[in-house]
Amino acid sequence: MTHASAAGTPSRTLVRMAITGIYLVRGIPLDIQRTARARAAREGTTLRRVLDRALREYAAGTWTPDEGRGAGETTA
Repeated sequence: MTHASAAGTPSRTLVRMAITGIYLVRGIPLDIQRTARARAAREGTTLRRVLDRALREYAAGTWTPDEGRGAGETTA
């Protein structure tokens, strides 16, 4: 299954998946994505809304990720 056409546009399969809200973020572990999606559902929202807010806050300069941690790392 290819996810992009020769011209670089998304294939029909990927577009169908994106429309249903089932999408993956490359480089983020699947278990984190699944857990975040489940929490969002429990709280009556969507993972898309969670990501949208995080990206808006980051773009506005109101949130900055911790410098010493990468994706998937937690504080102990």
